[in-house]
Amino acid sequence: MSSLEVEFSPDAMEATGKLFLRGRAGFKEAHYLRKALFDAIAVSGDKNLVVELGEMEWMDTTCMAVLVEGLMATREGTTAIFLMCPSESVRKIFQLAGLEEALTRCYSCWDDLQISVAS
Repeated sequence: MSSLEVEFSPDAMEATGKLFLRGRAGFKEAHYLRKALFDAIAVSGDKNLVVELGEMEWMDTTCMAVLVEGLMATREGTTAIFLMCPSESVRKIFQLAGLEEALTRCYSCWDDLQISVAS
């Protein structure tokens, strides 16, 4: 049984959908995470997509790579991905991989995101 829980809310905000991740994700959950992420990107259309990471207890580099793949896939499209509230363990795995730059679109609360999306 997967220890990763995923919940998608396509209309969390007017111009933003939300993908909420909770639990633990290793290489066994990477395929599930990738499918959920890219399904959310497809459903979001021209909306932005927030990936909420605050309740991720642990994530390995395989799942981190899936998130980076999503960021890269939306770079030139109409959907932008925002990583929000990463837990300390998620921040550490990005840091250990030398990918802190992927967290530059990282916000600590909805108010920060709303200001950034509006600009």
